[in-house]
Amino acid sequence: MKAELSKKHKLDISTLTAKDFAKMKAAAERAKRELSSSQSTTVDVNLCGEDYSFQATREKFENINSTHFNRCLDTVKATLKDSKIETSDIDEIVLVGGSTRVPRVQEMLSEFFGGRQLCRSINPDEAVAFGAAVQGAILSGVRHSACQDIVLVDVTPLSLGIEVEGRQMSVIIPRNTPIPCKKQDMYTTTEDYEEAIDVRIFEGERPKTADNHMLGDFTIDGIERAKRGEPKVLVSFSLDSNGILEVTAVDQKTEVKADCKISNACKGLSPEDIERMLKEADQNAKADAELVKKVEIKSEIENAALEVTMAPAGEFPSEALQKAEEALNFIDSIDAATVAMESLKLHHRELNRYFEN
Repeated sequence: MKAELSKKHKLDISTLTAKDFAKMKAAAERAKRELSSSQSTTVDVNLCGEDYSFQATREKFENINSTHFNRCLDTVKATLKDSKIETSDIDEIVLVGGSTRVPRVQEMLSEFFGGRQLCRSINPDEAVAFGAAVQGAILSGVRHSACQDIVLVDVTPLSLGIEVEGRQMSVIIPRNTPIPCKKQDMYTTTEDYEEAIDVRIFEGERPKTADNHMLGDFTIDGIERAKRGEPKVLVSFSLDSNGILEVTAVDQKTEVKADCKISNACKGLSPEDIERMLKEADQNAKADAELVKKVEIKSEIENAALEVTMAPAGEFPSEALQKAEEALNFIDSIDAATVAMESLKLHHRELNRYFEN
């Protein structure tokens, strides 16, 4: 409207008042609604005591809003990806929000879902308020037959895990896990005869903890004193609906225990920070995938080498023992982020041939 008034009617937009802009906004809103049922409409607005009028078409409206429409579809695609489901798995596409009445939005949705019919039986202006009322009733203990089977769940916006060797992120609770939840995993030592392990907790989607957000840390003392790889420490994550995360570490042999409670898990970051972290993870997905693969191969080399060095005398030839020692020295001296993939694969192949038979 500003461009039309400035170009055709030679109106100096800078002279308009806040009241004039409010009139323009109301006129634009009316035109948008009319273009949902008509191919064109006349936009009338009175500014500074003068009446202005011009034609607006649905085609022009769709062209200037194409970026916004595409962002709507991007959200649908991201939701399906996060949920790990295909378009064919969707039972019904329900329109929510007044702007879903825009024909182009409906066309794009229908095309994306293979020409499926969209559900229009629910008033899009009332859907969110209705859902909030249902959730309010559930939380207050009021139940009704109409919503007897409805359960609304929250999910973790980011993955939760701990830092392991090489400052890598080991995920225990993956992103989009329904809350409340409890998950656990087994860990071990990386040095001979360690008596304590530092447990550092992070949230984020990147394989290196430096790129994620640290939530807290604690130390478990008195673990089994043995060669690296032998002790077994069970780390448990318990997350409740209030965002309180309880992390517990228990040595399976000595039964010593340590824990910590974090009150801002999944809620300490702003929506903007979460969006930024997810965007960075998406932009670095290829490099991160390669890093994860390197870490996996490095772990396999270490496990194979430890199996050789800890085996009873005579089970493996002396050459295998030498290769295992070389492999352990190699992985102790490298950084998975910078080491060449081929170097890792070479050590991997050399050790694997002793296990082929």
